[in-house]
Amino acid sequence: MVTENINSSAIHEATAAALGFYFQSQFALLTLISQTAGEAAVAVERLDDVELKVDGQQLLYQLKHSIQGSPPVVTLASVAFWKTIKVWIDALPLVSLADTTFHLVSVGKVPIDSPLAALCDPGGDREVLLEAMEKEADRVATERASAKSAGAKLPHAARAPGCDAFLALDHSTRLNLLRRVVIKQDSANIGQIPDEVAKRLHLIPRSQRLQAANRLLQWWDLQVVFSLCGKRERVIQRSEMEQQISSIIADLENGTLVAEFSGLSQPEDYEPDGMLTRQIALVKGRPSDIVKAIRSQWRAKEQRSSWIVNNPQMHSKIASYDRLLIEHWSDRHTHMVEDCADLESSQVEAKGLELLRWTHDLAPIQVEPIAHGWSAHYYVQGTYQVLAIDRHVGWHADYLKLLQD
Repeated sequence: MVTENINSSAIHEATAAALGFYFQSQFALLTLISQTAGEAAVAVERLDDVELKVDGQQLLYQLKHSIQGSPPVVTLASVAFWKTIKVWIDALPLVSLADTTFHLVSVGKVPIDSPLAALCDPGGDREVLLEAMEKEADRVATERASAKSAGAKLPHAARAPGCDAFLALDHSTRLNLLRRVVIKQDSANIGQIPDEVAKRLHLIPRSQRLQAANRLLQWWDLQVVFSLCGKRERVIQRSEMEQQISSIIADLENGTLVAEFSGLSQPEDYEPDGMLTRQIALVKGRPSDIVKAIRSQWRAKEQRSSWIVNNPQMHSKIASYDRLLIEHWSDRHTHMVEDCADLESSQVEAKGLELLRWTHDLAPIQVEPIAHGWSAHYYVQGTYQVLAIDRHVGWHADYLKLLQD
């Protein structure tokens, strides 16, 4: 997978690389959901970026992603093109050429006057392209040989392996390879794939397709990760995807809320609102209390946002449930304030710490869930932290006075 990028700095390169891998995963789903054969299956990062098997054929995809407004064009001088050729030549001993097609998927376009334009048409003539590629590969090899003889720095370092591998093939193998190559230009980028997936969910009402597509992508990304780390088979079957779509349809029809963030943790660079830790500091909370609070607050915040984005009507349901949580907290906080009237400050803090830990340990069990069938504890735990940030609840008996600044 090669990713073109706007800025060559390390930070931007890391961002583009991360987006590039995420694009592989999403493109694999888009490819599979576009098939009609029931036995279709895909794998990510095996023989190629994406590998599709359908109707006895093997389709290998090299992806050239870009987040630029004007993505780089694909030409015979492109490093990405020759790196792709090298990948495919390396794969030749592992595949049956007669049953395999090689697809270069690019967000950028191929110039109309480029010899590579022949690859945009599966039935296009490859003879002229073959001659142009041989000429370009010979030029790269000649210039490198001349530089080596002159003791100068060798040019075309990134393209050389692909050019050398291509020249090492005999003429007929080069031509047969090119006859199995197709370029798909002007492809959707990572930001457009959820909409493209949604368009293919024909069994779901139009108004719910994007919501269903986002849920399907979340499930899919997890399957890809599991496939790469050995927690499941490397190949993901279309039947698995169809089963997940059926489950999503059932949830939508029943109005079931899905715990999308169970088992997920906040990003390493996530910084919660400072009020969260200030509230906990008032009752001398331990590091473990802070860790649990931050994790659950992030999950609840993301869950609330996801629900509202996918269904704006959830806003009133969330607000109503917030009021219920505040009521349960208020009953306990009022008693605590009364009990703390004659206590030392350290004892008041200890009472407050008990209230904080009630939100983690008992509240998810004692407070009715936000919806029938909901069982994920993180929503109650984290929503209390969301409310604490806004000072609608607090753990210390005098938290409003102590935090009035």
